[in-house]
Amino acid sequence: MTAVVLSVGAVIFASLQSPVYQGVASLLLQPRLSQSVLASSGVQAAATVDVPTETQLLQSASVRHAVEQVIGSAPPVSTVQMGTTAVVQIIAQRSSPAGAARVANAYARAYIQVRQQQAVNDLSTTATAIQSKITGIKAQVASIDNQVSQAPPGERARLSQSLAPQRAGLSDQLQALTQQQSQLQLNASLATGGGELVGPASPNPAQISPKPTTDALLGLAAGLVLGCCLAFVREYLDDSIKTKEDVEQVLPRAPTLALIPVVAEWQDHTAPMLVSVIEPRSPAAEAYRSLRTSVQFLGMDRPLRALQVTSPASNEGKTTTLANLAIALARAGQRTIVVCCDLRRPRLHEFFGCKNVVGFTSVIVGDSALSAALQDVPGEDGLMLLSSGPIPPNPSELLAGERATEILAALRARADIVLIDSPPVLPVTDAAILSKRVDATLLVVRAGGTTRRQLTRAAELLNQVNANV
Repeated sequence: MTAVVLSVGAVIFASLQSPVYQGVASLLLQPRLSQSVLASSGVQAAATVDVPTETQLLQSASVRHAVEQVIGSAPPVSTVQMGTTAVVQIIAQRSSPAGAARVANAYARAYIQVRQQQAVNDLSTTATAIQSKITGIKAQVASIDNQVSQAPPGERARLSQSLAPQRAGLSDQLQALTQQQSQLQLNASLATGGGELVGPASPNPAQISPKPTTDALLGLAAGLVLGCCLAFVREYLDDSIKTKEDVEQVLPRAPTLALIPVVAEWQDHTAPMLVSVIEPRSPAAEAYRSLRTSVQFLGMDRPLRALQVTSPASNEGKTTTLANLAIALARAGQRTIVVCCDLRRPRLHEFFGCKNVVGFTSVIVGDSALSAALQDVPGEDGLMLLSSGPIPPNPSELLAGERATEILAALRARADIVLIDSPPVLPVTDAAILSKRVDATLLVVRAGGTTRRQLTRAAELLNQVNANV
């Protein structure tokens, strides 16, 4: 599903985007002229191209300014060196093929223009330096000649001979500098600006983006990868109980009595539903009868007269399970009494369509006799209900008192089995208190809802009071 959504989204997104076209100009970089002028030794130096430096220059402010002078703006471009060569591709992207080619070519020509100006500046600087040296050497030669001409006639020959080596050296230097000056003038006439546009960009009608088909495939691939990642993360983070084996890993000594399927027709879980009455032949009703058989089988080894039904947390189906189990037991001929000891959020009476005016708390405080508080469940022979009664301010204290123990003992005497609906284990201590007053505790777990941590903690709390789970 994630892959499909991303794929469709990519197509829609691509269809809303403006087309983008690409222009590519190929530029051959050349050595800077300052690298190829004659050195002071008179030998031409080997010339190389510093490609990274030149590509930085290509996107410099001076080049962008030159581009602006030609096309009015300087959109960003990218550069790619072709292998190890001195050829660089200038790549421009615009909303039209002609616009992309125009920008790429403008950058190439602007670079050449800037480099040509740099070459002129280099030549001018070098020419000035050489001319300065030539002027200095000529002055030294003139000084020597002046010394010889002004010497007395008898000394001229000797002085000329002694200054001859110095004058010869200066003459050699002057000749070398004159050659450099000539070479520099030749270089100036051949200067091309440090680059050559070997492959001008031409309009390419094929757009580079958006590409709906490619984008859809990429979206599909991304969706598959994302879906797998989400599934993995969800599975990794999901701590919920899903199978019977998950329960047995947490509670290896507690038998799993039944697996109750979800009732698809039960949409509103706030409204009680007795599937054992409404749909007695449904898989769920059959599962509750299987639970009844398991409970009866457990009672063969030792008497099972009082059974507490609870769950680790709220909204896990404990009251629903108890009500349907009670129907199954009563229809099997067992005298069954259901007791609502959930004195905080009582709902058991709603499942049987009974009132909750008097009940368990009424009997505890002496406002009603037990026989008067018990109600026959309409339409179910052998099934009686002791509702919670008025909600007290101190539920745990009432359940821990001797009077609660006496009432439960009296109920045992009236029925074959007593089913007790208690609050969840984790929020309050009521279930732990009641577990001491019953023969066993039935722990209801909701697949996909109850977590391993909740079930483990609930089992620990019940084990602390030696509850028979």
